[in-house]
Amino acid sequence: MALITEHLQRGGLIEASWVRASAASFPRHTHDEYVLSANLQGHEQIWLDGRHHDVPPGAVTLYNPLAVQGSAFGPQGVEYISLHLSPDALREVVAEHSLDNSSGHPVFTQGVLNDPALLKAIVEFATCDAPQEQEETWLALLCQLLEQGTAHRDEHSTGVRHSIAFMREHLHRRIELEELAAVSGLSKFHFVRCFKKATGLAPLQYHMQLRLIEARQQLRAGLHPLEVAQRLNFYDQSHFINAFRRVMGVTPNSYWSRLHRPA
Repeated sequence: MALITEHLQRGGLIEASWVRASAASFPRHTHDEYVLSANLQGHEQIWLDGRHHDVPPGAVTLYNPLAVQGSAFGPQGVEYISLHLSPDALREVVAEHSLDNSSGHPVFTQGVLNDPALLKAIVEFATCDAPQEQEETWLALLCQLLEQGTAHRDEHSTGVRHSIAFMREHLHRRIELEELAAVSGLSKFHFVRCFKKATGLAPLQYHMQLRLIEARQQLRAGLHPLEVAQRLNFYDQSHFINAFRRVMGVTPNSYWSRLHRPA
């Protein structure tokens, strides 16, 4: 298994990475940002919305915040650029430049896109080294992204939405299935069935994803990985490391080091 991630740039708005992978995979997981990727070489296999899709060279993948996705890379290898865009910051930039009249966070039609112009905009933004041109390439990318069609938000059942709110309130500990079912007002059987149908993940797996999102935010804020593991009550450091690496492709320490390396 080979997975090499080169961190290109970071900030409150966006993180960019250049990824080379072969015989590797990411299990089903989610992020709190929009995830936009340009496939440069090789074929990626993704799982999204209950279906498997092939991502050929030249294609773009687009995921809305908290979309559950998985991916796998064959032994022939894949190379792609991945961008993680903050929803709140994206909304602010859109409003500042009057790029869209809708309120709230855009909800795009997600999945595999055949859009050469968007692919080109991603590559130009990620490879731009001239500071005076970075804003221009970013706005060009944003405008191209907003050309994508929007989709209606899927409304979870009341019970599922209540359980997710409960999960968010209890990121610093493990929770039991019985607790979540009680919050949802459903039996455990019906709760698990409705939750997995709505999100693509079982409830406790989804809660783990939310905890890892919180871990990533704390690492960005400068907290050391050991402190993050303790704050979130992972029962041991190796459990935290393995869970984080399965989703991010790097260990918490590597992720923290890249973000806070001396200039």
